[in-house]
Amino acid sequence: MLRTKFRYNPENLRFERVKISFFNVFVSLLSYLTFGVLFFIGLLLLQNYFIETPSEKKLRADNESLKRHKIVLTGQLLSSNDQLDELKKLDLELYQKLFDTKLPAESNASAKNREEILLAELQDFNKSIDDLNSRFKDLYTSAKSSNHFFHTKASVKKEDLSTLFSVPSIVPVANFELTHLVSGFGIRINPFHKGHYHHDGVDIASTRGTNVLAAGHGMVIMAKRSDLLAGFGNYVEIDHGHGVITRYSHLEEITVRMGQKIKKGQTLGSVGLTGGSIAPHLHYEVIQDGVNADPIKFFAEGLDAEQYQELENQSKKQNQSLD
Repeated sequence: MLRTKFRYNPENLRFERVKISFFNVFVSLLSYLTFGVLFFIGLLLLQNYFIETPSEKKLRADNESLKRHKIVLTGQLLSSNDQLDELKKLDLELYQKLFDTKLPAESNASAKNREEILLAELQDFNKSIDDLNSRFKDLYTSAKSSNHFFHTKASVKKEDLSTLFSVPSIVPVANFELTHLVSGFGIRINPFHKGHYHHDGVDIASTRGTNVLAAGHGMVIMAKRSDLLAGFGNYVEIDHGHGVITRYSHLEEITVRMGQKIKKGQTLGSVGLTGGSIAPHLHYEVIQDGVNADPIKFFAEGLDAEQYQELENQSKKQNQSLD
C-alpha cells in the first residue's frame, strides 16, 4: 500500500499533499529494475564461481585429469601411430614378397590423427582410445596367427634350400618382356606344314645372341650341336633333380659342357636360329617325370600377379609356333 506524502509550505504555513509525477514513477521503476538485474547477475556469478553441480564437478575433474596426463597421452599416441605404421609397412613387405602383388587397399575413413583425438570431447576421446586398442588387438591376433602358420606350414629348413633353388622358376631369357612370348604350350599350328600338332614347350622370341639362362640349379646332361635344318638344332638339357629336366633349343652358341653344375640364372648359351626354326627364338621345355609340362606354370620369379596372369593368357592363344 502506497503511503501518502506531505510537504510543508512556508507560504501558507500548511502541509500540502505531494502529487505523484510521471518522472518520479519512472525513476522508481528504473531503480527497482536495475537493482533486480544486478541482484540476478550476482546470483549467477555466485552460482558459477562458488556453487558447482555434480555434472560440473565431474567435467572439471575430467578436464584437470586430461591436463595432467596430456603429455603422457600425446607420447602414447605418437608411439602407437609409429608402431601401427611400422607394422603396416612390415605386413606390406611380407605380402609383396610372398605373393608378388600389392596388398589390397585398406579404408582409412575411421582413422584420426593425434590432434583430432586430443581435441575431441571426452566421449569421443574415450572412443578413439578404444578404437586404437581394438586395432592393436586385431593386428596382434593377425600377426600371431600368421607367425604360427609360417612357423608350422611355410617354414623352410636348411636342407630344403637346395630343392627350392633347383626348381626352374625363372624365365630363361635375359631382358624378357611379356610380348616376347609368341607361342605357348599345347595344340598349335606348325609353321612348316600348317597342320595342328602338340607344341611341347613355349617359344620366346628374342634377337640372336641374347643370353639364355638356366631356370634353376642343376647339372648339364645334354649339350648337343647340330647342323641339320630340322629338330632342336643346338640345345642343352639340365637335370634339376626330383624328376625335372629343362630343355633349351635352337641356340646360336652353347657355353656349357656335359656334367657341368649350373646355378639358377647362369648363362647357357645364346638365342639362335638353328634346327627347325623360322625365326630367332628360344624353344623352352619342362619335362617332369618324363612328361612335358606347361613351362608357364613354373614361372614364379620376377613376375607379379598381373604380369603372370597376362603371360598365362597370352600363352593360351591358338597361334602358329616358330618351330
